[in-house]
Amino acid sequence: MNLRFRTWWRPARKASDPHDERTVSFLELFYDLVYVVLVAQLAHALTAHLDLKHIGQFVFLFAIVWWSWLNGSWYHEFHGNNDIRTRIFTFLQMFMVAGMAVFAHNALGEGSVQFAFFFGLYQLILSYLWWRLAAHDPIHHIENRPYVIAFTISTFLFFASILVPIPLRFYLWVLAVMISLLQPLIFALLQPKLSRPGPLERLHFSPAFIERFGLFNILVLAEIIVGVVTGLAEHHHLTMSVFAVGGLGLSIAFIMWWLYFDFISHRKPLGTQVAGSSWLYMHLFVSMSIVATGAAVRNVVEHTGEPLEAVVRWALVGAIAVYLLSLVPLMRVISVVNEAKTAYGRASIMVFIIALIITLLGFSKLATLPLLIIIVFLMLVPVVYAVVFWVRVLDAKDLYSHID
Repeated sequence: MNLRFRTWWRPARKASDPHDERTVSFLELFYDLVYVVLVAQLAHALTAHLDLKHIGQFVFLFAIVWWSWLNGSWYHEFHGNNDIRTRIFTFLQMFMVAGMAVFAHNALGEGSVQFAFFFGLYQLILSYLWWRLAAHDPIHHIENRPYVIAFTISTFLFFASILVPIPLRFYLWVLAVMISLLQPLIFALLQPKLSRPGPLERLHFSPAFIERFGLFNILVLAEIIVGVVTGLAEHHHLTMSVFAVGGLGLSIAFIMWWLYFDFISHRKPLGTQVAGSSWLYMHLFVSMSIVATGAAVRNVVEHTGEPLEAVVRWALVGAIAVYLLSLVPLMRVISVVNEAKTAYGRASIMVFIIALIITLLGFSKLATLPLLIIIVFLMLVPVVYAVVFWVRVLDAKDLYSHID
């Protein structure tokens, strides 16, 4: 009986076990869905209050949400199994994420205590899982000890924040988030001077782990589509101009998808700590800017026919520019075949220049329709370049045949 139980309640898988052949599981896809709900709450809150203050709050909260998603995904990548233990602990994490989603719309207001409580519980579960590696995978536990210590301190700070008033509560949040986000990067930069291995020393990006980021970006791209549809539904009289603005909003989502999955997706980062950590951190800005674009697009569609407010214009061009600028370093740190290296260098410069031009549109007084037309036209330039390169140089092979 005990042997049969151990078959279904196995210890955490060792990070050294081969896992390059694994695929993204249905459990991981289900796990990502609860984060879609949480991200949607953040997006809706930003849509309702699209100003500088709430944009800053959105950036801060999204960093918390994305970091928690990364940690849950990271643990499953290296130590997850297809057993009862993995499922139960994954479902427990999902319970806490759902609790965070309930209070996310007012997480920096009246819902801050509840949000901190559920996030603290979520981190407590992961802290336990990482701590148990001392028994299940002692080698990986030693390598990740600084990371685990920082994670535990962050958990303690969030629980402690419940006991203190505002604004001290949020200062503790900022400190906790900075410890979590910066610790792996700092350790990676200091690693050449240290004798012990660091948390990114032997970080291995399997195809399934890389695919998780692409799947997550597909899910957050839905926020732009939801924004367009919801914005159109707010209009009692749908005119051609309203449909045109909505179509251009959808086009932005389609182009964002095209750029990411043509240039970035399915490609492993170069085998250095700097490349690996850059690849991870840039995905934070990619996902964040997509969601912010969705909030801006919804505002634009809802107010079609009205003068475009400066804050909405800046939110739109700013979010798109951040997205494009995030792709630039990603193009520089991924592994591509020799035939594509020159094209990637040119494309990264092209995308950088286009991001700057789109940013400058924030100073313009253009109406909604011409502004969107110019943005879509500019974003299409690297898309066309990628298609021409694919057809001429790669001889019309499968889009991803040159990246494995």
